[in-house]
Amino acid sequence: MNRVIAPGDRVTVTPVKKGITRQLYKATVIAWMSSGKLKVQPDGDKRQSSKLVNPNDVKKLADKQPL
Repeated sequence: MNRVIAPGDRVTVTPVKKGITRQLYKATVIAWMSSGKLKVQPDGDKRQSSKLVNPNDVKKLADKQPL
């Protein structure tokens, strides 16, 4: 498994606000933004919009699945 996070990879996101860990969720990486953040699409409800997250809050689960 490649250690670099790339679009299409599966990740877990553990947001931390003011030292408190928020709810962990799984997502798929959409893109790296020019600001250095990751744009991810959370699993579950497809109506939920994509989110920008800090890459320090992300842990890679699996590489992009081949078609």
